[in-house]
Amino acid sequence: MSIKKGTLVEYRMETIVKQEGQEEIFLFEGQGQIVEMGEWLYLRYTEAETTNKVTIKLSRAGMMTIIRRSGSDLLSRISLDSNKKGSAQIPTQAGMIEIQTNAQKMLQNYQEQPFSGQIQVVYTIGTKEQMLGNYELSLQFTT
Repeated sequence: MSIKKGTLVEYRMETIVKQEGQEEIFLFEGQGQIVEMGEWLYLRYTEAETTNKVTIKLSRAGMMTIIRRSGSDLLSRISLDSNKKGSAQIPTQAGMIEIQTNAQKMLQNYQEQPFSGQIQVVYTIGTKEQMLGNYELSLQFTT
């Protein structure tokens, strides 16, 4: 199946956030669109609960970027790399700040017929001085 021109996809993304002894689980499911451009897969969808637009860039080389927008405003940008530290831009009361990400585990599995994928990432977000949280992300999609 060619996904060069964009293909409708069903997705399910679950994120477990562990911060300061608390745990929260976020689940998003729905339809989106996936397109392949060069070595990158772009999964795009709108969160039904918030109407925020999400773009997830996936590279089979072990890189992932999650971009969330409200209209033209950037809400957050998280870059993960299985081979080195990444970065995140997150909102605070003082504005956007940039912090570090560290992917401890990134597993990717893709099938061609029908085109589908499963991605699991375990990562931390923090500054050089302080870890701010542990995260587990699970993403499944199928055409």
